Amino acid sequence: MKHRFHPTRPSTQRGVTLIELMVGLTLGLIIATALLMLFANASISGQNLNRASVQIENGRYVSELLAEDLRLAGFYGEANLTGVGYASPDPCSAVVASWSSLPYTVPTPVQGYEPDDALACLANRKAGTYALAVRRVAVSTTDVADIPAVNTQNYVQYSFCTSDPAITKLIFGADKTLFTLKGRNCTTTNSVRAYVSRIYYVASCNDCSGDGDGVPTLKRVDLEGNQLVVRALADGIEELRFEYGFDTDANGSADSYLTTIDPAGGAAGLWENVMAVKVHFVTRSLDKAIGSGLATAQEFQLGQTETLNIAADGYSRRAYSNVVRLVNPSSVREAQ
Repeated sequence: MKHRFHPTRPSTQRGVTLIELMVGLTLGLIIATALLMLFANASISGQNLNRASVQIENGRYVSELLAEDLRLAGFYGEANLTGVGYASPDPCSAVVASWSSLPYTVPTPVQGYEPDDALACLANRKAGTYALAVRRVAVSTTDVADIPAVNTQNYVQYSFCTSDPAITKLIFGADKTLFTLKGRNCTTTNSVRAYVSRIYYVASCNDCSGDGDGVPTLKRVDLEGNQLVVRALADGIEELRFEYGFDTDANGSADSYLTTIDPAGGAAGLWENVMAVKVHFVTRSLDKAIGSGLATAQEFQLGQTETLNIAADGYSRRAYSNVVRLVNPSSVREAQ
């Protein structure tokens, strides 16, 4: 018997069932949601990390900046400051009194201001914050020949020549024709150093045009010639406090720390007796932290000045403290 072969047709694809489709869609949605959450969490973590890094970097910068300037406070070049007199001029005045006659009278290295002390040149000063004036001369020297004929910058020149009149061993001013004191060879005109006067304070805004940007900022007022120039130094500096170490026994070391001069007088009642400064400040993130538990209420003990309580407002904060010795006034006393 012969058998005929009948080839079978291949079965056609009929698709998936509704249940299979729903299961597949559900699994796809779960995987997509997990990936989106992973990317979102990674992005939030990256933003918070960047925010913290900027905040820490600003704090370190401010700490080093203030420490460097305070270490130079009271530097008056080659001038012999033994027995010198001190004055506490208005730091907001662009007119600087001369100290060219004997006995020499120079500005105090530092001068502090409490929140209630009004200073007209501190624009947009944040309420409750301290301010500090620092005075010295420039580290680098300037040749008298390089001073322009029309000049507003004040300079200090000191004499090394024994034949120069004793009453004019130190000259201060802006007129280059005044600077005639000689160097050690009594022939060459001695160089001069620019006078530096500046005030550190916290402003309630960086860009203060209009209503302001609301970013607390460390600013500095520099005396440049006969003009006061305001410069923004670091964003996110919210609080600023100082304590001053007064030398009460004239040995060049700080014996007691106060937030201002002692109204009762004595050695702690004079700014020239400050030999060290404790700097306390609080940094604030530039924008609000993302995520719960990252910006809670905080309490900061800013030395002896006060305990600062800040309610949770979404911003993260850090406190910094540093003790800086005023090298120049303290070394003069130690050498006596």
